[in-house]
Amino acid sequence: MKHLKAFTILTGFIILNISVLAQSRLNHNKRAAELNIEIFKIIKKYSLFTDKLNWEEIKSASEKLEFTDSDSINDQLIFNFYRKKFKAAGDKHSFFISSKTINEISQTPVIEMPEGEYLGNGIGWIKVPRLMTFDEKKDLAFANSIRNIIEKIDTANRVTGWIVDLRHNGGGNMWPMLAGLNALVDDGTAGYFVQGKTKSAWRNENGKILGKDQPINTYKIKNNKVKIAVLFDAKTGSSGEMTAVSFLGLPNVKSFGQTTAGYVTANSTFQLSNGAQLLLARTYVTDRTGKSYKGEIVPDVQVDDLSNTKRDNVIKTAAAWLNETQ
Repeated sequence: MKHLKAFTILTGFIILNISVLAQSRLNHNKRAAELNIEIFKIIKKYSLFTDKLNWEEIKSASEKLEFTDSDSINDQLIFNFYRKKFKAAGDKHSFFISSKTINEISQTPVIEMPEGEYLGNGIGWIKVPRLMTFDEKKDLAFANSIRNIIEKIDTANRVTGWIVDLRHNGGGNMWPMLAGLNALVDDGTAGYFVQGKTKSAWRNENGKILGKDQPINTYKIKNNKVKIAVLFDAKTGSSGEMTAVSFLGLPNVKSFGQTTAGYVTANSTFQLSNGAQLLLARTYVTDRTGKSYKGEIVPDVQVDDLSNTKRDNVIKTAAAWLNETQ
């Protein structure tokens, strides 16, 4: 009888565990299914490429995803599914950031501070790297750093031409980049976001970073009619490309280097229920003249030197143009 009682207890314990595990699996599956529907609706409604996606096929295929009892694995399964759909539709730019990555970036942000110097012969050089933070203070410091470097060069020298070096700028937040480089140009429309027949200007105004109340350094160069050479290469992407576009179309600007990475779309950030973010391509862009950029940006002058230094052939070619007499 004792053995029968022990067997009954053990059996009951096993059945209870199986029931708990089954319920846990159902809960994880339910969460994953809800996240899948959430992402499906966002992309279908807002994606720049929605007309190029087969939504009936996507709905059917996404409902057949085999979820596990791990939320993180399920998240990656869903993210990878939609990444493949983006790529197939020609969307190179949309992507997901997990909550873990967001926390890592917040705690140890990727910050490569701007640098610059007077190169001699009337040329000021300013190098603007990528900027990936979720910290407003660091964004402000980045923009101010650009302005401070420009001010220091411009006040200490007679500058007759500027080099804006965006090579290897992989993107991040474009607004501090534009706000800092505003010291070189007049205020006004820097370009346009275009979605279908809708066209909206993006402004570049002195002392302001879009979406932030705190002002930055308001220094403007002594002569903003001097020539500006904008440099980019195959590692210039996303916000690095957008920053380049903000200069294109100006009569005193010429571009040098190599063709860019081709991520010239504006992404909107959607906060997801699992704490992750979807950065979704929603619009194409044009420069201030209305010229559109839907892929790579080709420089006015191709220079096949990948050194990415302040003394290489790209710099030398740009400097030669800056020093040409009118």
